[in-house]
Amino acid sequence: MRRRQWAATTIVALIAGVLTACSSSSTPATSTAAKPAPSATVTFSTTYPNAIVVMGHSGTTGYNSDPQRPGVDAKGNSWATGDNPAIQSIYLRLLAVNPAVRGHSTNVGLDGSDVHDLRSQVDRALALTPLPDLFMIQEVDNDMQCDGTDSANYAAFADTLSADLSAIVAKAPHAMILLVSSPPGTVHNYGRVVARLEAGKQANTGTGPCDMFDLAGKAVPSHWTYQEQIIGHYQAQLAAVCKQFPTCRYDGGALYRMRIEAADLASDGQHLSVSGHRKQAALEWQVLGFGA
Repeated sequence: MRRRQWAATTIVALIAGVLTACSSSSTPATSTAAKPAPSATVTFSTTYPNAIVVMGHSGTTGYNSDPQRPGVDAKGNSWATGDNPAIQSIYLRLLAVNPAVRGHSTNVGLDGSDVHDLRSQVDRALALTPLPDLFMIQEVDNDMQCDGTDSANYAAFADTLSADLSAIVAKAPHAMILLVSSPPGTVHNYGRVVARLEAGKQANTGTGPCDMFDLAGKAVPSHWTYQEQIIGHYQAQLAAVCKQFPTCRYDGGALYRMRIEAADLASDGQHLSVSGHRKQAALEWQVLGFGA
């Protein structure tokens, strides 16, 4: 199954000092420094979001999508907030139609997180200035237990997600919330692709009920069906929770139905590549309904 890996991020802050030189001459000195040009006026849009944020697991962080930096986040490649032109993320598509969103694109996703980790990300998002008017959330993958206990987890998953959306709506009542139907690609689509990828097949090999291949490397159809059913139940919770909030939009399973190919997967066979993030960005843009 498509488990996400935990990755630690170190943030280094650089503080620059400003030195002011004073002339010792008795004659008043005349500054030759150019005065800063007045900043251009940017009109906030009433049609498009002016600030956006994405929350969730490593599906949001571009994890392992940069072949030059394997095994780490590449948030510039994120389908939601990335600034890599090759992705044409939601952020870049918005920037093309609304200059006011420039610089107001935040990614608080955390590798390896599940819905129980979402509240801390929500709190960070709600502390942003300006307050986002588009909140994007990608969950499910790490919430799958795949040990026979998932049926007892569905309600708790829904309750936790509902509480988090309630917190967003309480502080940002007019903001749009987008829930995406992770994981990308149906079980059968994904399974057929990773069957030909060494790393991806190895990551999905084992004896558990969600392991797609047995220890001999053969597909286990009953496990594929089992995983398909579990994913369906979690996505049903996404849809049900979203219906509780007028400002929420669920992608209706569009991401899950997104057809993936080998080129859409990173080297680990579990995360999306640049090509995959580009596909997801295009798909979710259509779900948001902001135009071509």
